[in-house]
Amino acid sequence: MLNCNSYMGDKNNNKLGLKESISLVVGNMIGAGIFMLPASLAKFGSISIFGWIISGFGAILIALIFKRLSQKFPGKSGPFHYTKEGFGEFLGFFVVWGYWVSILLTNAALAIAITSYSGVLFPILQNNVQSIMFSIFVIIVIAIINNYGIKAAGKFQLVTSILKILPLLLTIVIAFFVFNTDHFITLNTSGESNFNALTATAALTFFAFMGIESATIPAEGTHNPSKTIPKATMIGSILTICIYLFSSIALMGIISPIELANSTAPFADATGIVLGNIGKNTIAIFAIIAALGALNGWTLLQAEIPKSLAQEGLLGSSFKELNKKNVPSKGLFITSSIVCALILINYSKGLVDIFTFLILTGTFCALILYLFTSLSEILILIKQKKPMINFIQPLLLALPAFGFTLWMIIGTGGESIFYGILLLSISVPIYIYYKKFV
Repeated sequence: MLNCNSYMGDKNNNKLGLKESISLVVGNMIGAGIFMLPASLAKFGSISIFGWIISGFGAILIALIFKRLSQKFPGKSGPFHYTKEGFGEFLGFFVVWGYWVSILLTNAALAIAITSYSGVLFPILQNNVQSIMFSIFVIIVIAIINNYGIKAAGKFQLVTSILKILPLLLTIVIAFFVFNTDHFITLNTSGESNFNALTATAALTFFAFMGIESATIPAEGTHNPSKTIPKATMIGSILTICIYLFSSIALMGIISPIELANSTAPFADATGIVLGNIGKNTIAIFAIIAALGALNGWTLLQAEIPKSLAQEGLLGSSFKELNKKNVPSKGLFITSSIVCALILINYSKGLVDIFTFLILTGTFCALILYLFTSLSEILILIKQKKPMINFIQPLLLALPAFGFTLWMIIGTGGESIFYGILLLSISVPIYIYYKKFV
């Protein structure tokens, strides 16, 4: 006879706790982006610090909204349920489809970044064929880890989250010895107006905050989600913002703006100033770990989102079939195959150009989700015919979050908006098919 208590214990043991949920938020936000962004920001000068502050403030607003929604809908799998409750099933499917697309694009870009960093240590990976095979190999390995269960993925995420923070903290420590305040004298070196420079730097830096909602998505695999998810979302977001801001200031104090703009590995170069080539190679390893950790976290989410949609009857049943570890293994295989296909297609183009394209287009698709989610609670309250007093706090969060997200969408640029809309539009015939013919 089945021992129910034993079964429930095993089931709970395979769930994410607070530490793993925090690491999922931190790990998904701190990826390869932070190791490359300082060079992109260098042409704007020290005004980029304010870009970090603005994007961090916006990230906190969005995190607070996800915190409130996770408390109102405990145990629900995040964005789809929030937007569905507020805007209806079609728009819920539309924005979450875009978010899923953004994850697939991001994972392809992360695999490319891992291969690029690995090529510094292993020159053979600079060959096009070997680099393609290695990128696909990375996707397969991470998929296998996730296939062993959400707890295994969470433990892997906890370890990589700790390791990836170390080089950022090391940069802060090094700055105490070689910090140069002269690097901050010119506020805006871009030649653009301060407003345009702030818009550009905030949009660039906000990419580094993608993943704020990570803890809300695997809600069914989280222990005590009504308490764990809100705590993990806020703690993870605040930790990440502090790490980003202080490590970026430290980096700018170590390397001059001109050198920083020409650096392909700014944190490695900063460490090399004090620790030499050994330090530079060590930081390259940490950058690989950072990207691996981010890829692991996003791989978990790339299978969870279509599972939620399949449970709603909006995608094929294969996406919701679970293995013994309660993982949607078929969905994980299908989505990982799509990522591999994206890598094969994208390697026919320039590596840097396609990386930038994937990131910006993926960011646009994710921002559409944030745009609608910011207003979800207001729409829910209107539907529930709540008295006006109940609208005060949600409005204080929703309106600035909506305005901020709209500003960031504009900042991603015309090309990303165009291709992002094309990818989002694919959701329309798919929705009609599953509603009318399945």
